[in-house]
Amino acid sequence: MVAAAVELGSALSAGQHQPLAGVSEIVGVGTLPAARRRGLALAVTAALVADARSRGAETVFLSAGDDDVAQIYARLGFRKIGTALIAEPAE
Repeated sequence: MVAAAVELGSALSAGQHQPLAGVSEIVGVGTLPAARRRGLALAVTAALVADARSRGAETVFLSAGDDDVAQIYARLGFRKIGTALIAEPAE
């Protein structure tokens, strides 16, 4: 499922969720720099959560890029429960 905030025919913010067996991950939420600080990513994320729930997801999760972003998602009820680790190629 993809959701977007559109103005005058142009997508200003978008994201998607990936459901599987009662769980869905919200990914790829982003907003064009010129459209930031208008609550668009929060609205897109809220729409994705609502859609995931309507499709039976009991668990909806995402990874915030930093603590400031995590605070924004906390407005929708997300809470920090862990830390993600990322493997990078050896140098």
